[in-house]
Amino acid sequence: MASEKKSQKKIGKPAWGLYHIYLWISALIFRIKGVHLKIDRTGIAEIKEPSLVLAPHISLKDHIIVGLTLLPYRPTFVLSEHFMYSPVIGWVIRKFGHTITKKMFCPDTGTIRGILRAKNEGNIIVLFPEGRLNAVAHSQKVTKGTPELVKKLGLPVYTITGNGSALVFPKWGKKYRKGDIKVETKQLFSAREIEKLSVAEISEVIDKAIFHDDEWEMKGCRYKVSKTVEGLDSILYKCPQCGEEFQIKAEGNEVWCEACGFKTTLSDDYRFDNEYVRSVNAWYYLQRGLLPLDTVMEDDIKIGAVNKHGHMDMEAGEAHLRVDMENFDLVGSVYGEPVELHKKTPDIGGAPYTPDGWFNLYYEKRLFYLVPPDKRRIVKYVNIIDAASK
Repeated sequence: MASEKKSQKKIGKPAWGLYHIYLWISALIFRIKGVHLKIDRTGIAEIKEPSLVLAPHISLKDHIIVGLTLLPYRPTFVLSEHFMYSPVIGWVIRKFGHTITKKMFCPDTGTIRGILRAKNEGNIIVLFPEGRLNAVAHSQKVTKGTPELVKKLGLPVYTITGNGSALVFPKWGKKYRKGDIKVETKQLFSAREIEKLSVAEISEVIDKAIFHDDEWEMKGCRYKVSKTVEGLDSILYKCPQCGEEFQIKAEGNEVWCEACGFKTTLSDDYRFDNEYVRSVNAWYYLQRGLLPLDTVMEDDIKIGAVNKHGHMDMEAGEAHLRVDMENFDLVGSVYGEPVELHKKTPDIGGAPYTPDGWFNLYYEKRLFYLVPPDKRRIVKYVNIIDAASK
């Protein structure tokens, strides 16, 4: 009986005072850093509780942009479980955030139950349906099950898009960039429309709404920073001129290849001055497009895992990792216990990652951070998984 009551614990809403203070301070920091946030709320003018908001996952600041756009509402955010394993951030979210956590690219009925409870409580639910943040200013495919969830909920659905936020806060970058973020809002479905539409029809509309290319949307806009390429060699690994890999260096405003001497400059509109690739997005997707079908990667890696205190421990274990387009093989140990995973690469679906950090995988519903000795190899591992999943 006690466990049943616990399972029905109320989701609630973010703590009023702390939530508003956090958003106001964030907005002030934006202004101080030279970020011009322009919000058009026309598309959500009639939003009411309960509703569902589906937002493209464009930058690390998406939750702030969506939160500011939805004021005075305090929505229920569906967040990745990994935030909970940070000692400070996890404690704040658990204590005051009233969020719903999810395991990315891993079946999780608890997330669905939480979303249904939030609906029954009359909350606005915010979901980023791509499941992870891309390394570049471009959207990724919507995760499986999203259209079915929209159909099941039967709530009015809106979208909020922060055009330019991936250029102000590039995932691979080290600093804010001065420039514009133009927030667009739109209603995708009314509750009555969802009743009439098939899952396939809902899926088509969602795919179009989430598809996003910040470089295209903000073409011609400038995002000023003193060092335009700082951190870019954590995601660009293949030379567009000679094809050598992991010979790319980035410093100041220049990117070059140590193998052949190829060099190019990145301006503050995210465009390169060379004949091979014209933008960051173009270079990144060129790498994926040139992956041979027989690509194989192997490394002896470190594994990060959650310790007994509920915090992520980056020295939890070690393993040998081998990945190709067909098979994903991991053999090692975590906290002295054997770990062995053999899975078809296309079945993984995707791998959330932090450039120059790690990429994520669930093993028996336990979150692992996988860290190769050369962290520049992370993006190529992720590209193999993405290519295989398509």
